[in-house]
Amino acid sequence: MSEVFPPSIDARRGGDPPLAQSKPLVTQDVEALWDPSERLWQIAIAPSRWRLTSQSCQTLDGLRLGSLWGEDTGRSVLRVHAVWLPSGPGSGLHLVTELPTATPRLSTLLPDVPAALYFEREASEMFGIEFASSPDPRPLLLHISHDFPPLRKRTAPSRPSGERRTYEFPPVEGEGVYEVPVGPVHAGIIEPGHFRFQVVGEEILSLEVRLGYTHKGTEKLFEGRTPVSSVPLAESVSGDTPIAGACAYSIAVESALGLKVDAATQAARGLLLEIERVAFLLGDIAGIALDVGYAAGAARANALRQIAYDALEAATGARTGRGVLTIGGLLRPLDRALGPLLTPRMGTIGKGTTSLLEHLLTHPSVFDRIHGTGTVPLNVALALQLVGPVARASGLVRDVRSDMPYGPYVGRVVHVPHEKSADVEARLRVKAAEVIEGCRLVLEFLADGATEASAAPPLLSEGPTERHGLGLVESPRGEYLTWVSIGPDGRLARVHVREPSFLNWPAIEYAVKGNIVPDFPLCNKSLNLSYSGFDR
Repeated sequence: MSEVFPPSIDARRGGDPPLAQSKPLVTQDVEALWDPSERLWQIAIAPSRWRLTSQSCQTLDGLRLGSLWGEDTGRSVLRVHAVWLPSGPGSGLHLVTELPTATPRLSTLLPDVPAALYFEREASEMFGIEFASSPDPRPLLLHISHDFPPLRKRTAPSRPSGERRTYEFPPVEGEGVYEVPVGPVHAGIIEPGHFRFQVVGEEILSLEVRLGYTHKGTEKLFEGRTPVSSVPLAESVSGDTPIAGACAYSIAVESALGLKVDAATQAARGLLLEIERVAFLLGDIAGIALDVGYAAGAARANALRQIAYDALEAATGARTGRGVLTIGGLLRPLDRALGPLLTPRMGTIGKGTTSLLEHLLTHPSVFDRIHGTGTVPLNVALALQLVGPVARASGLVRDVRSDMPYGPYVGRVVHVPHEKSADVEARLRVKAAEVIEGCRLVLEFLADGATEASAAPPLLSEGPTERHGLGLVESPRGEYLTWVSIGPDGRLARVHVREPSFLNWPAIEYAVKGNIVPDFPLCNKSLNLSYSGFDR
């Protein structure tokens, strides 16, 4: 096997792991290198050991699959990467194996690792990798056939053939069982997705979701661009969380290039991330209230949300915060008068959210609809490796801000709310608590000099060797992962983005089981998954 992790980017570059980051058990019989650019142990293994090593990651070390993706080296070799992250504070692993481009074949991780299903389906259609014995080889994102796997490298780009790919839904069987197809075109302003329900009476027996209608080929668009010019692409992966997307991407590039970010800029990033979280989650609360038919509660939540977006616009000049973050710093400084503006507004939002939550939970027509509805049990959340508020509402206490602190959260205490009932009510409680915690953190970042950050010129030093880096950010939906590979010319060779919805979308198929069809919109809104972030 060729050298997978070049000397410029692994432990031989320097940067020993912290004492707490001891080698996981799975590394005992293989060479493991600590990579400071990813803050993970790196292990290169033969394809024959792929499944066994992955099983050991899950069983011996209690790690969880964070992402899995392919990479075309352009040298007749495909790489398959898998990042295994800690389920709590600790260190993780980055496994990589190499396959010949002529016959890329690898053992499937299913059924031992249920969370691998979507990753393998995507790697199969984007790189032409065959996962032997996979129980579900269907396409995931591409609705139209291509003449060549789209993320493989060759002189001529992959072109759509125009032939629509066959997609088989599971057959409906049993007396009185029927199907209800919904979408991909929906009422109102909503992105496209197809939902195929199997129903008896009004009770939902099963649901299968098909997405890919908004697939933009974003990962391909990154290739060959300079790191700085690609920040807008990172912001566009899921348009409702552009700050998280830009921050995860920036951290990945900065880690790859060894760039240091000053404390004031880190505080500014933290402030923007938390305002984005507050505004986003208030929208979720409004949506839940609206989907149970309680317009008054939705109006109160939206009024608080408007305050948050006004604050974000005051801080950045853009309602959603686009166009401010860049590699190494900020494109423009924050207004130094933000402190007197944000402090009372965050107080208003925090108190208003506390009052609104109490009001919603004591309103009989609201409580009756959300209590016990849309349950995603803990065992399901564990199997699917769910992240963010959805996972925390099911009892999984995981948050990158505290488990693997980065940038503005290093050395900072973050209170991670969680519930155990795993229903819509639990998700409402968690999201309200996160709004309140977000308001507290905004004030902390203000006190730490967020408004003192100056605009940083995007000047990057280009090295003669290949480099890579990993960015992990806790977005409003959960853990947002971006991995970048930079070629010797200083341009992006490969960018992999795993928005949290890629892990969380399967949760809706479990949340609706046993519920009635009219409760589907409520279950869906309480999860608030991104179509665009999944499709990217």
